[in-house]
Amino acid sequence: MLKESLNESLEAARLCVYYRKSDEKWGDYATGGCLGFPSAIILFSIIDTIGSYFRKDKQFTVNIDNKKYSIHGEGWEHFKILNSKYFRQSLSLDFIKTLYQKFRNSVTHNSVLGQNAIMFLDEIRAEPISYQSKAFATTIDEKGDKIYLVSITELYKMCEYAVMEFNKDIDIVVPNSRQGSKFH
Repeated sequence: MLKESLNESLEAARLCVYYRKSDEKWGDYATGGCLGFPSAIILFSIIDTIGSYFRKDKQFTVNIDNKKYSIHGEGWEHFKILNSKYFRQSLSLDFIKTLYQKFRNSVTHNSVLGQNAIMFLDEIRAEPISYQSKAFATTIDEKGDKIYLVSITELYKMCEYAVMEFNKDIDIVVPNSRQGSKFH
């Protein structure tokens, strides 16, 4: 079921990312952008899902800030998976927590981005102070506040790769995971 649901979610995200809001039904929002909020909800959910299957797995670690970390609990902890072979990132612990707070949490539960968070369709257009990856960057606004940036297209590509790689391991990882053992 997980193989099917992850692939369905990825396909739904693809449709959202490559859809263009250009016809008159969008009124003032007919900017040619994608369905950013639904795609973000789905893509961050994929990250959360994959991370959840490694929760409390003492054998599984990721490198964050030059230290080895396991996924201990729920919530933002699942986002540590971003620094795994599935997502191929090297994000700081602070960045991972902030990404969860400003994007996954706010978008999913409040249908808005968190404060000082911006999503872009394709490339990140602001002048970044720090590229975390093709999908993530930070910049400083005119008030001196740190702004977190996410490219929704690059996030989709990252999740597409992660799902493909996770599917190769799914038959071993899931049955041996805490939550996968509940499915039998």
